[in-house]
Amino acid sequence: MNVIELIKSDHRKVESLFSEMEKAKDPKKMQKLFDEIYTELTLHAKVEELTIYPTMRNYDETHDMVEEAEEEHTEVKELLEELKSMRPSDSEFMATIEELKDAVQHHVEEEESEILPSVSDSMDEQEMKELAKEFQEAKSKLEKEISASS
Repeated sequence: MNVIELIKSDHRKVESLFSEMEKAKDPKKMQKLFDEIYTELTLHAKVEELTIYPTMRNYDETHDMVEEAEEEHTEVKELLEELKSMRPSDSEFMATIEELKDAVQHHVEEEESEILPSVSDSMDEQEMKELAKEFQEAKSKLEKEISASS
């Protein structure tokens, strides 16, 4: 797998979790799903910020895209922290989940339609495979930290 396939795989996983969350009625199930969404999004953002974004800054085609992507990550992180202090039974919980989902969908759409094609155009297959290896190693390392702290 190259790095673009790994990123898209993460995106599909989170989309699936949001889909399950929308159907869930049981507060315990909702909390479990939110915990998974929290872990997945936090992990994905940190790994992108450690591996993909620094690399993107090295290419003229993708350099300017990093700032907006990081701003979108900040918005998602703020919503995640807001949700972390809520319970599924809180009146604002599902509305905030919907806001988070919209922010994530916007980011994913831009990333998949603009950023990733530019990354693909800028790097050769070997560079993308090396970046995929970095991405996976960083993700494995951070997974333990993030799941332990949530």
